[in-house]
Amino acid sequence: MIHVYGSCGVWELVVPSGWSFSVDAKIGGRLHGFQLSSFIEEFQKILIEDFGLKITDADLELSYLPIGLINSSECPPVIIANSSQVQNFLGFCKKHPSTQLCVTYKAKQDNEKKKGKMKQGQVDGDDYDADKHNKKKKGKMKQEEKGDLFLNKTVLKARFELCAMKHNFHYTVTKSNKSVWCIRCADKVCYWGARAECLKGSTYFIINKYVGEHSCAPSNKSSGGKTTLAKTIGSLIMHKFEGVKEGPKAKYIVQIMRNDYGCEISDSLAWDSREYAINAVRGIPDESYGKIPKYLHMLEEANPGFTNVMRRVIVIDGTFLKSKFKGVLLVATALDGNSNLYPIAFGIVDSENHQSWEWFMRQLKLVVADGNGLAFISDRQGSIAKAVENVYPLAAHGICIHHLLNNVVTYFRGKGLAGLVSKASKAYRVADFKRIFGHVCNISPAIGTYLMEADVKKLARCQFIGFRYDIRTNNPAESINSALRSPREFPVIPLLDSIRKMLTRWFFKRKKKISKHKHPLTIDVEEKIERRIEKGKTFVVYPITDSQMLVKGDIIDYFVDLDNRTCSCGKFNLLKIPCRHAIKAGYSVGREAHTLTDFMYTTGAWREA
Repeated sequence: MIHVYGSCGVWELVVPSGWSFSVDAKIGGRLHGFQLSSFIEEFQKILIEDFGLKITDADLELSYLPIGLINSSECPPVIIANSSQVQNFLGFCKKHPSTQLCVTYKAKQDNEKKKGKMKQGQVDGDDYDADKHNKKKKGKMKQEEKGDLFLNKTVLKARFELCAMKHNFHYTVTKSNKSVWCIRCADKVCYWGARAECLKGSTYFIINKYVGEHSCAPSNKSSGGKTTLAKTIGSLIMHKFEGVKEGPKAKYIVQIMRNDYGCEISDSLAWDSREYAINAVRGIPDESYGKIPKYLHMLEEANPGFTNVMRRVIVIDGTFLKSKFKGVLLVATALDGNSNLYPIAFGIVDSENHQSWEWFMRQLKLVVADGNGLAFISDRQGSIAKAVENVYPLAAHGICIHHLLNNVVTYFRGKGLAGLVSKASKAYRVADFKRIFGHVCNISPAIGTYLMEADVKKLARCQFIGFRYDIRTNNPAESINSALRSPREFPVIPLLDSIRKMLTRWFFKRKKKISKHKHPLTIDVEEKIERRIEKGKTFVVYPITDSQMLVKGDIIDYFVDLDNRTCSCGKFNLLKIPCRHAIKAGYSVGREAHTLTDFMYTTGAWREA
């Protein structure tokens, strides 16, 4: 929805200052809310309701002054007479919010006879001059005039194409070069014509000769007006593709041109016009790849580097692009200390294969170095596993449990066992994993064999070589893919720009939230600590040394080592956040929970991210 300020009144031409709108003090102004897809009927209905007018006697003339587009104070207001012009007005207001909608309210004339009498000035029967009545009713529409200035020849030609389309005539170009453009009516007996010249030293064209009245007979015309170019129609409907996923289809564009402009166009022309409008809004796919080097240079200038204060678990995934050249968007993301998405890299490739994934991982290595403390999570695609092995030999590689469970359900009909497999993968202790996994193998040896072939060290949190924390799926990367659902239809440069804007928006909101957060740990971790404090209230601590304790009161007894930050429950070891046993043990020796938590979960680290 877009909000527009409107007021009732009348236009006055004040010499020499130009057109001025005189507001009716009795009716005043209103703040209206319109949908960007509004048609003229609903547009007028909202105005009538907002101003409290009676629809039976309200005759509204809607207009506005497009400040910034008009080249003279004497240019009259733009009249809003159909749905297309409503769309033009709302599109203009979106970019220029201060634009005022001017509403001129007139009472409809009652032309019917009342009680056998006619009002003064009315005529009956053959005395009625239909031509004169229509002229009074419609008024004279603003057309091109001598002295009008146009930005360039393209704009000039587009204006006359629209003029011919709206007023139902054809014209021929009699002369056209870099400095002059001349046209005349296609009917040789007609005097209508125009001549425009290029202003010296500029691209501007000015009309220096114009005969605006047609002398040809309308009855001689064999068809509608001159069919305009796809570029011109595309410019008319361009606003319908701004901020939406698809915009109108070609079939709907044919209806728009028929209803609003009285012009019949073919489906192919409507399609070409739609393509032009989409390219104008989102960029041309053919040219977009050629702009990548320039775009990357600008990004490098604006972002010389960033601090990787994150959990060193990188989730990687690929998703299809839907623009003209298709392709695949590769994504690498991590999580910060507050469990927010922390995107690291994006890549665009032709398809997911060994070469593309290895190239992507080598580019990623320029930002994130290899190391024993690093881990990658992905689906079971072979190309990813091979790329991680070749480029990051020291890093661990885990698989997404969600994809694994889908395979268990799909190929082994193991829907009843999916929950048990998931529980095994979540276990913090090796003993718990072996016990649950043993149940799975006993119930379905085939599923057990499949999981062992997939490598339990890649799916079980407690047996993973390294740390994957609570990241068991590739949902972080898929969440980014979902957020880019619409931009994935754009050419490459608008796609990258959409990603940049999205990340800017995310990190700006986080910075505002961080600036108000005064606790030692991040919001997410502070909430976890609070829940664990509550669960451990009834525990009893038995000290063994200054830093080693036995904690009783849970299902079983647990051994806590505060200096090494471990607990026999496994949660403290793997998540690097004190479990309920460690928190209780820490309290017994005067150590606060935030002193036992890893640095990446602190507000300071979150602020650096």
